[in-house]
Amino acid sequence: MLKFVCHRGSVVLLLLALGLLCAIGFGQANAPVQTNTPGQQPAKKEISSLPEMWAKLPARVNLEKLNVGDTVDAVVAQRWNYLSCSVDSKQHLDGKVVAFTPWADSSHPMEVAIAFTAVCQNKDTATLILIALHYITDDDQSQSDMVSSLPQGLGVGAYGRASSGASPLASLPSEDAGKAIYPLAKIGEVKGLHHISLAVAKGPKGATLISTPDKKYRLDEGTRLALVPVPQKN
Repeated sequence: MLKFVCHRGSVVLLLLALGLLCAIGFGQANAPVQTNTPGQQPAKKEISSLPEMWAKLPARVNLEKLNVGDTVDAVVAQRWNYLSCSVDSKQHLDGKVVAFTPWADSSHPMEVAIAFTAVCQNKDTATLILIALHYITDDDQSQSDMVSSLPQGLGVGAYGRASSGASPLASLPSEDAGKAIYPLAKIGEVKGLHHISLAVAKGPKGATLISTPDKKYRLDEGTRLALVPVPQKN
């Protein structure tokens, strides 16, 4: 049995305090109880698919000659749409070098991070993530190449060269783009280029790191870039 010792003038305060404690206890007792089934994993929020944008380099890019702040030009190859953003073909993307690590030796590769943005028709901007590099000319790409390039999407279940710890992205052709010219790329995929790899969204500002153990390396004119937008809420 609890014994309360009250001093003159403190009885009212004590009653108020006890009433507050009772109210808190009542609220907790009547609150819905959240239980977890033993061994059950919390539900993961699904990531909606993102439309791929394909662009091409209109000129050769010598990676070893780049510096932070330099621009890299890329031209959109096919009309692209994402939420309220539409980008027409032949529009130029804004590519900005945000990081550069020069080649030191074979164990310390050269790394370049390029952040790409597109200007939408409504004058908004869309931040893009480079997910793949292809160097296959239109004339060289046979029907069998097209078929072999069509495993659907990125992330879980996809195969091909992928960067370790890749972001859980998924892709699909852009809506209203017309007849699909390019296949879906896979995250971290590099085709037709040797001694180069991608660390998707691992650089500053979420830019993708392009890495090569070669002291000098160039991306030739016509190199294709597959990009997806940074996810936005509807």
